[in-house]
Amino acid sequence: MKRFILYLIRWQLSTPILWLVVKNLGAGLWQTIVANLIGGSVFFWVDKFIFTSKAAEMWHFKEKGICDDCGKETSLWRLVLAPNYDRRESEPKFFCMECSKKRTDQLRNKGIKIRGKSR
Repeated sequence: MKRFILYLIRWQLSTPILWLVVKNLGAGLWQTIVANLIGGSVFFWVDKFIFTSKAAEMWHFKEKGICDDCGKETSLWRLVLAPNYDRRESEPKFFCMECSKKRTDQLRNKGIKIRGKSR
């Protein structure tokens, strides 16, 4: 509940800017505050799902580096988060495209759902 209240306060910080816009449309300051409270009440849950959901994958990317598997210097990928797979707290290992495909195929074989086609 504390997080929700802080979120609503954060939404209220946009009130002055929003009020300047809606003032020209005929709404006053209190209507703007109520609109912000309603918006915050709705989008708190949407944002919470977006930023904490394990339904979405999270990948890290390096434009150039050394693959932790084969040692090739190229663009690197790291799967961080997927359904039933969470490596946010583990030591990062980055892989070239070929090694990353091998790793994701291994994870798919273990039942981890990762987007894209397997080999």
